Amino acid sequence: MGGAFGALGGDLSVATMNPGGIGVFRNSEISFTSVLDFTHSKSGNRNMEKNPYLIGNLGFVIAFHPIHEKWKNINFAFNYTNLNNFNRNIYQGGDINDKNSLLDVWLMEANGNDRNSLNEFTTSLAYDAYLIKLQPQSKNQYEIPIVAGDSMRQSNYIRERGFQGEYALSVGANYDDKLYLGATLGIQNIHYKHYSTYTEIVEGKEIDSKLMWFDFVQDYTTSGVGINFKVGAIYRPIPQLRLGLAIHTPTYYSLTDKVTNGAYSQFIEPPAGEKETQWGNHANTSFDYNLKTPWRFIASIATVLGQRAILSVDYEFVDYSSAKLSGGDGTNYYGTEDVNGDYIPGANDMIKEVYRNTNNLRAGAEFRVSSVLSLRGGYSYTASPYKKGELNEKNNVQTVSGGLGLNFNSLYVDLAYMRKYSKEQSLFYAYKSIESPVIQTKYQDNQFRLTVGVRF
Repeated sequence: MGGAFGALGGDLSVATMNPGGIGVFRNSEISFTSVLDFTHSKSGNRNMEKNPYLIGNLGFVIAFHPIHEKWKNINFAFNYTNLNNFNRNIYQGGDINDKNSLLDVWLMEANGNDRNSLNEFTTSLAYDAYLIKLQPQSKNQYEIPIVAGDSMRQSNYIRERGFQGEYALSVGANYDDKLYLGATLGIQNIHYKHYSTYTEIVEGKEIDSKLMWFDFVQDYTTSGVGINFKVGAIYRPIPQLRLGLAIHTPTYYSLTDKVTNGAYSQFIEPPAGEKETQWGNHANTSFDYNLKTPWRFIASIATVLGQRAILSVDYEFVDYSSAKLSGGDGTNYYGTEDVNGDYIPGANDMIKEVYRNTNNLRAGAEFRVSSVLSLRGGYSYTASPYKKGELNEKNNVQTVSGGLGLNFNSLYVDLAYMRKYSKEQSLFYAYKSIESPVIQTKYQDNQFRLTVGVRF
């Protein structure tokens, strides 16, 4: 149903959305959702696949009643939800660029710095791989092993792995079958691993360069835990109408990044004064930091028509520009002034400059064919968090879904299919006046979900 359960409740997934829905349960329940995920990426004519198995949800709710003439019941719930799946393979590029190269970026970054002042994760690695070298009779001016007219075939292979999950501890209550209140303590864990190999191959009929190809390899991992709090309510003014409202505090993350970069090259002939044709080096580091995500506000409305049909809509507001980085290794994420008094933006300044607030929508419907069989469908729209003028200002995510439910009183089985679409534009590199061609990648995610639950 597109995830549009903010005004309905009665499903364990509402613990991460509107905990007021936990108060809707009349019986205790345990459920498990397994997922077959088929991810597909396409950049140019190159298609890549990744097909993992996932745990979607796993949890239970315990219902206690009656506790009062008006307070019909109070429920306690625990649920694990897989919020995000990062597993995918991507191949970008493969085209020839005769205008510029990553080597031009490294050259511009290096010029004016002596050897000991080069960036240890970029230009210093390029220097060790003979991809930049000092000009004769110069201490801070460099040159690169390609010449004007050389064409570079550029490509990037990316392998992403990981997940973002939430353990939700919830309590919900039912007041007079009209007002449902709830609260959730959410504990999130995240593990994201990104590995990429960016390659440039020198091509052309007459290659004056002695360089054959080079790789720039990046391998980094982000992992950590976060905590948040959610409150919500569902109000039923008449039996046919339900209104929902939920507020999510920011998630306060404590994160660790581990990073390894490497540059490697292959020459036709050894560089001057050397005997080898292959060169390379790598550097690694790790650092800790904190991340505060935005607040979230969700308003919902649903109608139940004659116990046969349900229509439900959720609206969500998120201001991504309010996210903030802090702490960790003494890093300052705010802007500073240089020796000339000019302001240098920090990471938090860039967040405000690049990101915006968004309006997201989820809608779903259910039709009960019989007391056993229900048919369902849904749609969700998540707006791009990037401001107008940014590269991915139109990177919206759309999902269509459909499925059926089988109800055997104490046992139920739900089957669902979800198809998610998105696309993004990216650059291999960008520095001052040097910018790679824009790379467009389309993503498609097909999920088959099976939920089995038992009421008791």
